[in-house]
Amino acid sequence: MFQTRMLITGLANILEPSIPVIKTLFQWIIPYPIDYQVLLQIINVIFTFILFTTLPSLLKCFGYHGSNWVSLIISIPLSWNYIFINGLIDGAGLYYSFDIPSLTFFTVGLILFLQKKWLFFYPIFILACLNRESAAFISLAGGIVTSNLFSIKFSNFCKNNRILLAHVILQAAIWFSLRIILSYLVRNNPGILFENPQSMINFLYCIWTGEPHWAMQNPIWYFTLFAGIWVIPIYNYKMLNSTTKRLGIVGLIYVMVLCFRSNMMEIRVYNELNVIIFVCMIISIKSKFQNHIIKFS
Repeated sequence: MFQTRMLITGLANILEPSIPVIKTLFQWIIPYPIDYQVLLQIINVIFTFILFTTLPSLLKCFGYHGSNWVSLIISIPLSWNYIFINGLIDGAGLYYSFDIPSLTFFTVGLILFLQKKWLFFYPIFILACLNRESAAFISLAGGIVTSNLFSIKFSNFCKNNRILLAHVILQAAIWFSLRIILSYLVRNNPGILFENPQSMINFLYCIWTGEPHWAMQNPIWYFTLFAGIWVIPIYNYKMLNSTTKRLGIVGLIYVMVLCFRSNMMEIRVYNELNVIIFVCMIISIKSKFQNHIIKFS
């Protein structure tokens, strides 16, 4: 699976000849030698910047029209999940170059999907598929958020959503084709499957007993996922508008898929869920704040 996530490493390979130039220009800023790993870090910094600058547009798609600076709030769950729990406080300190880009591709792809800018969407979607297989959730989120769900009969549903279904089917075909092609290309590569889905039963048992687990030395930190902000949209669920509630459904599906396809006890597998929870949190807080203003006016 990891060998098919080739976008970022492929991009770094293309840019590797530029390392001497980067050293000449920026080595005085960076306190350690600039090498291939630093090149991956630079790419991730660029994707992080794009994430921060595009999140306001995604929030507008769900009804938020406020300060663009609110997008920086996502740095709280990201820092907590990827840096503090995963590295500084507890865990194995696993970092992969495709994790942050997957959030950016999800954000940009979903914006383009909701705005029906298909000419720009499909190149981004293809790149997202080359980065990580979870790009399929761009199509799932876009389809659930924009579809007409009020058609009781299946025939009526297909009729009312025929253009949308055509795009989703095309995207599914692209996703499956790329998975098959990439898997074929790396079929003879050395190495074994690193990750297999594992039950959380033993992990939960370790939380109960206080024993260390391979995923975390102190499993109790698992309950602090996303710095706890996931509680806010659940508590304020009634404050969510209809489209944001649909996005919340995508979040639930994401977790259900993790049960069968990932090690749920590993913090970094919750990639796109960071964006979903962030959007739901901001919309719920905004709606509750507006209700309080109306109530007291």
